[in-house]
Amino acid sequence: MSDTSRHGLSGLLYILLVAAIALLPAILVPSGPAGAADADLFTIRAVPVDATAETAPAARDRAVAEGRRLAYRRLVGRLVPAAEAAGMPDPTDAELQRMVLGFEVANERSSTVRWIAQLTVAFDPEAVRARLRAAGVPYAEVRSLPVLVIPLYEAGGETVLWKEPNPWRNAWYNLPPQGGLVPFVMPYGDVADIRDLSPDQAMAGDVEALTRIAERYGARDAVIARARPRAGGAVELSIQRLGQGGTDSTMVETVAGAEDLDEARRLEPAVLRAVSLVEEAWKQDNLIRPGFETLVTATVPLDSLKRWLTVREALDGLSIVARYEVVQLTRREALVDVWINGDPEQFRVALAQRDLQLLPGAGDYVLKQRGQPMPEPAVVTDPSALNSPAPGPAADPAYPRAPAYGTSDTVIVGPSTTAPGASPSAPAVPATQ
Repeated sequence: MSDTSRHGLSGLLYILLVAAIALLPAILVPSGPAGAADADLFTIRAVPVDATAETAPAARDRAVAEGRRLAYRRLVGRLVPAAEAAGMPDPTDAELQRMVLGFEVANERSSTVRWIAQLTVAFDPEAVRARLRAAGVPYAEVRSLPVLVIPLYEAGGETVLWKEPNPWRNAWYNLPPQGGLVPFVMPYGDVADIRDLSPDQAMAGDVEALTRIAERYGARDAVIARARPRAGGAVELSIQRLGQGGTDSTMVETVAGAEDLDEARRLEPAVLRAVSLVEEAWKQDNLIRPGFETLVTATVPLDSLKRWLTVREALDGLSIVARYEVVQLTRREALVDVWINGDPEQFRVALAQRDLQLLPGAGDYVLKQRGQPMPEPAVVTDPSALNSPAPGPAADPAYPRAPAYGTSDTVIVGPSTTAPGASPSAPAVPATQ
């Protein structure tokens, strides 16, 4: 076989391979982590139920029905901002049953007329989303990466962090698992923590020091949680989230303390309120608004099939993504149109939770993995073969957009466009949700 034939065959095989990659159905994309995250987010655990009826089976049925309803209210509170959640009507029993995939029973006790237990209720994510969309209620389901809590306690004119006693830190240690949108991590208060972050650095919001200690715990952001005791057992809270996903805003609120002789237990209501404030701020920053869509065009630098599948998995797994379409695929990159239920900043934050970055690029955005180097500028030998960069400061002629349709280095998988003398394009990629 001649060199020319070999070259032509390898080019054809490349085009077929790239087209096949682009057209991979969503079912072939590894989606286990996203599916597991959905199942966990839409599962409400340890719902206490206690019902009485004429017989034990009747009491059990009544308790399960009440447990489903209580679990649904907790789920709505987890996903929907407090103001909107308060005004949402409850579903009927029949509607609620259709939204529940199943439940588990723990700590069951019963008599001839009473049934007591704890339920774990798993909801169907698509059914819940459909109900929220039908009601026109904004909701959030982008789960934050873990955040590290920095518990500063101010008492007697002194602010303590690692020093003992710090009942505020002990109250955070007693926080039960939440299962909400923001996972919280507590520091050990060991020598490494003392070395990495001083109370003065924490009070000053030293982002470099906070990022250093947070990443050591596998977290991305830190929450500065300051507590100051007030008269009558009340606690003044000051909460600030700092880091890549933080908004740098401070939330201040006064919370009544619990009636308990143990100081750490008296502070537990303040801990729960601090958790609620952080969760509510995260929801507000990551709301999905039904009926509101924004188009984001992004270039995805490619150096392996694994990179492409990672991006596909993220786009398939993010509920903020309404649909997307692969417009072009080349040896170096993919050009993707993504329709999102929100704005580009929300999309950036959602991608960051999957270790992906959305950065300003040539005309639109560059979507790449965290730690992946930015693509090298292309060597432009034929400027007429390149798309004109979009106007505005983001346009960078040193890194041009993907080659024009119909060039020898381009496989068209989106719009039905055929260059003169070229073969027909591959079929369009179906919209993926």
